[in-house]
Amino acid sequence: MKLIRISFIFLAGIQISLARPAEVILLRHAEKPSDESDVHLSETGKKRARALVQFFTNASALMTNGPPAALFAARPVSRSHSQRPQETLKPLAEHLKLPILTPHTATEFAGLAKKILKDPAYQGKTVIVCWVHDFLPQLAEALGVKPRPGPWKGSVFDRVWVISYRDHQALLATLPQKLLPGDVEQ
Repeated sequence: MKLIRISFIFLAGIQISLARPAEVILLRHAEKPSDESDVHLSETGKKRARALVQFFTNASALMTNGPPAALFAARPVSRSHSQRPQETLKPLAEHLKLPILTPHTATEFAGLAKKILKDPAYQGKTVIVCWVHDFLPQLAEALGVKPRPGPWKGSVFDRVWVISYRDHQALLATLPQKLLPGDVEQ
C-alpha cells in the first residue's frame, strides 16, 4: 500500500510539472494619464494597446507556441479602481476572441502564478499577463524566475518580460515593444 501511495504522489508531481506553460509574457499596463485620479489609459496608452495586437500576433519570437491561450489582467482594488490592465489587453482580447481573466488583484500575484503553473489548459502554451508594475518582479519570481528581477521602473511602458520554461528552469528575457515613437530599441 505504501508503494502505491508513493507512486501516486510521484505521478501527481509529474503531472503538475507537465502542466506548465511553455512561456508566460508579462507586461505593464499601457501609459496612464497625468491625472493620477483617472483610472483609464491615456491617449498614448490607447494607441499602445491597439499596437500590441500586431506585436503579440506577428512577432515571430512570441509566436513559437501558437497564439496566446489565455489573457490575465490585475483585478481592480477598491481604493484605486484602475481599469488600465484590462484596457491594455482589450484590443488583443477582441482580436483573439479570448476573455480577459481577472481572478486576482495585483498584490495576489502568488495565487495567479499558482493557477498559471498548475492549470493543464496552459500546458505547452503561451499565457499573457498584464499587471501593475510595482508587483511584476514578485510575479516573475512566483512564476519561477530566480533571482527575482529588479524593480520595473514607473516610467517604462515599452517592454515585455518573457519567461520561458526549459530544463526545469524559468528563463527571463526582456523584449522591447518598439511600437510607438520614443520606444527604446533595446
